[in-house]
Amino acid sequence: MTCDSRTPSQLNSGQLIDSIKCDLSDNNAGLISAADVRENMEDIAFSINKVVASGDTETAFPFFNAVRATTISGGSGMFIPESGISFPNSPVDSEKTKLQVRPWLGPEGINHDELSGRNSSDNAHTQYVPRTGSKKMQGNLGMDNNWINSSGSVLEDGSPYSYSDRGFRFVSNLDSDTNYQYDDIEIGTSGSLKFNKDLSSTDSFHGVAKAWLRFTASATPEVLSYHNISGIERTAQGKYTITFTSGTFMNNNYVAVANSNARSSASNGDDFDLNTVGCFHRTGDDGTTLRTISYHIQKDDNSFVDGSVCDLVCYGFEPGSRSGTPPTVTVS
Repeated sequence: MTCDSRTPSQLNSGQLIDSIKCDLSDNNAGLISAADVRENMEDIAFSINKVVASGDTETAFPFFNAVRATTISGGSGMFIPESGISFPNSPVDSEKTKLQVRPWLGPEGINHDELSGRNSSDNAHTQYVPRTGSKKMQGNLGMDNNWINSSGSVLEDGSPYSYSDRGFRFVSNLDSDTNYQYDDIEIGTSGSLKFNKDLSSTDSFHGVAKAWLRFTASATPEVLSYHNISGIERTAQGKYTITFTSGTFMNNNYVAVANSNARSSASNGDDFDLNTVGCFHRTGDDGTTLRTISYHIQKDDNSFVDGSVCDLVCYGFEPGSRSGTPPTVTVS
């Protein structure tokens, strides 16, 4: 039922106050009518949304306490900002930054590729490390089987550079016998280690001796220093069998270099006799038997003798390794 055909006016707070002052002044003369009261109340009721949502409330009628929307019986309280939320205290002075028009998706819903300040669109890593080095890592960074390399470039045909098998990576291994886990550091193909202090580099570690031995050849041999040597056996005077640690060599085609002073003492640098050290009869397969090499010391009179200072150095491929293209063999 409509009792009053008058349409209320939607006014701001200042207009409402002026209207009340004019229509509802002191009633000493009896000039205030019921219509004056009714119409101002209608205007107030009709203008509530405008007053609350008006920009005037930012300065003239601000909210003094936090605005809270809470769950009520049969429903829930919520704000629905269809045009966005404005943050006038934004550290960046631009309307685009002050006005948030998209909902925050939460830490599990942010699309990393939409973040600004990145160098490429394909950068969906899960852990951030400052490029400036201003913050150290607080824990371990697992990089199992992932290659760490340079950004690469575009090839001559315009195709992108391939990052596979480039740089270095950590490969986790498990010793099934001891249940011990260890990491191998793999260097990608065509890569080398370079040292900027002396400008040296290592294209391959095949130039490093895989095994060496320094011992005193006598009735009871004495080992002075060793690497990847499992044992030494004296079979006769001047004759020894040296056994390598399992896995040292891929096969028995390793290179062995040896010498001896062929004397029972070595008090000074002149204490040596002319001799030849023969390294031969290489046996073993690291399967049923370990790899061994015969070490014989023979003087120039063809007799076999012991020596107080005996050396052996061996180079070769470890299991699974290779060394590029084999050398070319020609016959003149």
